Amino acid sequence: MTLGPDRRLVTLGLAGLGLAAAKVPPLGLIAPADGPGTLSAGLITRGPDGRVLRQVALGRAWGVDGTFRPFKLDAPFRVASVSKMIATVAILPLFAAKGISLDSDASDHLGFRLRHPAFPDDLITPRMLLSHTSGLRNGPSYPVPLGHALSEAFLLGGRHYDDGQWFGPATYRPGAWFTYADVNFALLAQMTEALSGDRFDVFMHQALFAPLGLDIGYNWSGVSAAKRSKAAAGMRWLNGAWTPQVDAPPPPFPELFLAKAKDIPGVKLADYRLGENGFLTSPLGGLRLSLKDMDGLAQNFAAKGKWRGRQIMDPESLSQMAIPAWSLDLAHRNGQTDEGVFQSYGLGMQTPMGVPGPTGDAFFGPGTANWRGHLGDAYGWMTGLFWNVKDGRTLVWAINGMPETERPAGLNSTLTRPEEILVNWGLGS
Repeated sequence: MTLGPDRRLVTLGLAGLGLAAAKVPPLGLIAPADGPGTLSAGLITRGPDGRVLRQVALGRAWGVDGTFRPFKLDAPFRVASVSKMIATVAILPLFAAKGISLDSDASDHLGFRLRHPAFPDDLITPRMLLSHTSGLRNGPSYPVPLGHALSEAFLLGGRHYDDGQWFGPATYRPGAWFTYADVNFALLAQMTEALSGDRFDVFMHQALFAPLGLDIGYNWSGVSAAKRSKAAAGMRWLNGAWTPQVDAPPPPFPELFLAKAKDIPGVKLADYRLGENGFLTSPLGGLRLSLKDMDGLAQNFAAKGKWRGRQIMDPESLSQMAIPAWSLDLAHRNGQTDEGVFQSYGLGMQTPMGVPGPTGDAFFGPGTANWRGHLGDAYGWMTGLFWNVKDGRTLVWAINGMPETERPAGLNSTLTRPEEILVNWGLGS
C-alpha cells in the first residue's frame, strides 16, 4: 500500500463528485475518455441479514487482449494492502499451532538475526511485524528480488543493506512507534515458509483459499486460466493516455508474476529456497481477486470465520486481529498516520477510531469505530474490504486509475473524494 502525503492533496475537477447521496449509481465518478481521474469503480454492500444492499460496476478495464472492456464485478485485479489482512488470517493459526508466541524473537524463524542497529538488545517480534511497530521501513532496494536473500537488507555488508535505510530513526524504539511498512509482511511470509514447509503462496492456497473454494492467489499463484482471462490491469493517466502499470497481461497459467534479480540471468522459481525471501509472492499487496471474491471474504469475516456451515477462519485469530495493538496518542506522538489514514491498527487489520473531519478516520460516518478491515492503494487500484462487528454489514470496493499525486481530497475523512462518494452511496448515506 503506497500511502503518505499524496493520498489526499489538491482537489481535482472530476465531474459529478456531488452525487454521494444519490439513489442512482454515482456515474459521475468515471472520468471522461480523455482523463485523468477514475477509469473504473465497483462496490458491493450487504446488510445485517447478508442481503445485497447495493452493488455496481462502472467504467472500463484494460483487458488481457490489450483493449478496453466494461469493468465487471468478477474481474480479478491486484488488491494491494488488503492482501496483508488476508495473509494474517492464515499466519496466526499457523503460529499458534507451532507454539510460536507473538512476543518471541522473530529471528528464531527467519534464518538470520533481525535487530535494529540502534537497539541491538531489543527483540523484534511477530506482534511488532503484524502491527507495523517493528521499527522497520521499506528501503531503497524494495522489493528484494528473486535470486537474492531478504537477509541482505538487514545484515551489515549485505548488497541490499542500503546504509541501514530499512531501519527507522534511532529515536523510535521497536514496539513504541507505528510506521506502515510492507517489509514487515515479507518477513512474516518468510517465517511462515520456515514453519509450514511450503512456499507462502502455496501455504495460503492450502490453508485458506481452497477451503473457501476461491479461485484467487498471491501474484496469480493457483489462479485458473479462465479467471486470468478476465483480469483488469492497474492503470494510470500518463502523457495524455491511460497506461497499464501491472497485469497487462497477467502471466499465462500456471506461471506467477515474479520480480527477478537482474544480475542473475535465467533465475527462475525453481531456484528459490524456502524461507529465503518473503517478498517472492508479495504477501504485502500481491493478492489477485475480484470484487465478488472480496465480498465472499467480507461475509466470512462478518460471520466470525464461518462459511457455508463450516468454520474456515479461526475465530480466536480474528478476535486477536481486531483488537487495537497500536493507537495514535496525540499527547505523546507515537506514530506516522499517513495524513490520518492510520490512527489505530490491530494485527494485520485496521481498527479505525472514527475520528471525524477531513484529517480523521471516520470512513463510514459516526459508527466507524464498529468497522474492521483494510484499505489498499497501489498501481492505480484503491480498494477496501470492511465489515461491521456490531451489526454484520459488509462493504467492499475498488477504484482504478486515480493519479498518484494531487488526488481529490475527501470532505469527511482521509479517504479520497471518489472513494468517499462510492462508499457513501454503497451505505445509502
